[in-house]
Amino acid sequence: MWLINCQNYQLEQNDIDGPNAIPYCILSHTWGDDEVTFQDMQNSFDIAVHKKGFEKIKGMCELTLEYGHSHAWVDTCCIDKTSSAELTESINSMFHWYQRAALCVVYLEDFTLTDGQLTPTKADLQPCRWFTRGWTLQELVAPRDIIFHDCNWTQCGSKVQLLNILHRITSIDITILRSSDKLNQVPVAQKMSWAAKRNTTRIEDMAYCLLGIFGIHMPLIYGEREKAFLRLQEHIAQKTNDMSLFAWQHSKSELGLRHSGILARHPSWFASASDIKHWLDPVIPTPSWIITNTGLELHTALDSSRGETGHRLYLRCTSGHVDDKDGDPPVFTIWLRKIKSSYVRYQPSWLSLTPQSQMRFGKPSLVRIATSLTPAEGIEANSLYFSHSDLLYPTIKIQWECIEAYSHGFSVSHSYYPEHLWDIRRECFLASSSPRFVGVVEITMSAPLGDSTWEATCYVVCGLRRVDSRAAEGTDTLCPWAIVLQHRKEDDTIEGLDSGYARGDLVNPYKLSTLGITFRSWLAVNDPPSLAMNQVRYGDKGHLTISASVLAGNHHRQLGDTIVITVTPVLSSLGLPHMRSRAEH
Repeated sequence: MWLINCQNYQLEQNDIDGPNAIPYCILSHTWGDDEVTFQDMQNSFDIAVHKKGFEKIKGMCELTLEYGHSHAWVDTCCIDKTSSAELTESINSMFHWYQRAALCVVYLEDFTLTDGQLTPTKADLQPCRWFTRGWTLQELVAPRDIIFHDCNWTQCGSKVQLLNILHRITSIDITILRSSDKLNQVPVAQKMSWAAKRNTTRIEDMAYCLLGIFGIHMPLIYGEREKAFLRLQEHIAQKTNDMSLFAWQHSKSELGLRHSGILARHPSWFASASDIKHWLDPVIPTPSWIITNTGLELHTALDSSRGETGHRLYLRCTSGHVDDKDGDPPVFTIWLRKIKSSYVRYQPSWLSLTPQSQMRFGKPSLVRIATSLTPAEGIEANSLYFSHSDLLYPTIKIQWECIEAYSHGFSVSHSYYPEHLWDIRRECFLASSSPRFVGVVEITMSAPLGDSTWEATCYVVCGLRRVDSRAAEGTDTLCPWAIVLQHRKEDDTIEGLDSGYARGDLVNPYKLSTLGITFRSWLAVNDPPSLAMNQVRYGDKGHLTISASVLAGNHHRQLGDTIVITVTPVLSSLGLPHMRSRAEH
């Protein structure tokens, strides 16, 4: 470990666990521009002193001497980041380094203590960037003694003095803030929740900054992106049988995903787990498991009370609001579905507290669950499941056909939303049997226009509606609907529509949502219309006409209606083609 000699700014190596260990102060801060590097301190000190980041090093060294110590550690310049071996060792050791420090100095560069103010309030500290960074989580938890300082290096209070404020900002239990010795008693999901609202510059660091929190040592592979967090969870699963590792919920932006692996893709998926606690079942032991190249394998009994709808996996954890004296407390469960030879997690936005009295366990058996699914595998899982239940889970098929393509260079591209519900292989939306479904196809047409390019965009919005609006959901007959929308305004977002559909509440601020509720409601009391949208003008070169026809089939066939949509771009100075699409249900 490299330490700064605060008398002369020389870097000196020291074995902090050896007999000649030197007590040191350690800095916790947020990185900025023009930081001083290890090479600057070793080889170019005359350049280092002129860098903006040197003021932080100078302030830290002066403060270390005031606190009665001779050496300091600052992460910007005390790690040789050009050495992958040293970087890996440093990141894997960092929690221990903060734990062994005589004192941790927190520097809040975006906070100033006002005149006459002795200690800050929660409202003062919460906006500080320091509370949003991934690396500073372990720098708060690991040290026993911390003193906070504002941007002028004015003391704001110690960790002990600010204990309640720190707990309210971070949701970390006061017992853990006092001492990290009991970290191994905290459920995995709760520890993950501490990082749920934090971020890092590098995607991989969102996993690497949590190594010390979980006592994990693993190689660093920059470039693996989200796989780093999956790898961290696999290491955790090999170390513990804490089933709260699986007690996560999908983030709101992706709630429409139907199938996933049993491991989360990001700490934000544990945001609701801050009060989770273990529940040790006195009758059913917690299963052990192994991680293989095919997934997670455990020997357990699944709850099959819902039949073919899916199976529930009992997670042996409950909410902190549940009374410990309750002999039959509700426990967290997740849904699983079998796809081919393995289970996958079904509806990962669901994490249910289920009374144990409602569970119907089958015989214990070997259960193999996929740890993760790529987007393509998720789509395939949807396809495989729905292909077995065409009558219950309809699809909306979109087929495009270019006719009379007069213009050389004319091209058409398509995007589909929700992307994870578009079956690339069968070219259809997996609509499920819900009238809440809304799918969007974005069509972009372009052609050369002199020295520039003509381009137009429209949106085909399709969905399902109830034939009998009075029928209960799931029992009524559904038929498809569609409409064509001209280019959207800047504040209309396809992603917003995706999230709105997934939440099942197609309301503002998602502008396109009115195409779902309003159009469905209109069809409930009117004959299917023939619609014509306004012309979209492109200077004096011509115009683009977008029209839509909705043709109703015979309603006696539950899933037999057909929609025909015609998109016709017309440009007076160019012989652009007619564009015809067909949406089949």
